[in-house]
Amino acid sequence: MDFDEIFEKYFDRIYYKVLGAVKNPEDAEDISQEVFISVYKNLGKFRSESNIYTWIYKIAINKIYDFFRKRKIELDINEEILGIDSSTNAETNVILEQKLKMLEPREREIVVLKDIYGYKLKEIAQMKDMNISTVKSVYYKAIKDMGGN
Repeated sequence: MDFDEIFEKYFDRIYYKVLGAVKNPEDAEDISQEVFISVYKNLGKFRSESNIYTWIYKIAINKIYDFFRKRKIELDINEEILGIDSSTNAETNVILEQKLKMLEPREREIVVLKDIYGYKLKEIAQMKDMNISTVKSVYYKAIKDMGGN
């Protein structure tokens, strides 16, 4: 797959993920462009044994963190980031948000990626450059800390 195909297939998907985090269309556009500049520059380094979207998403997550670090803004947990359906009980949303905010940032990120965005633990491990067993232990500890089984 060449860069043009990758850009055409994944740009909108990445843009809307970034927009959900930064809440500003201009910033989301800038960050998404930075993501695909990195993809273009590093396409030769991509290991084809992993999923290309997972690799691009990992770049996007890093660019979002850079954006917030530069502005000293803490990634806010909110309905758009969590992808919570507005028809869901408001009380349930508040409880979920409170429980997620109690977690350490790394735990919260893994829980959101797994339970909100639907990524498999193996994909999260690849995105985060972490050992799968570490991701599993962080995830299950976070679920336990939130009062889950």
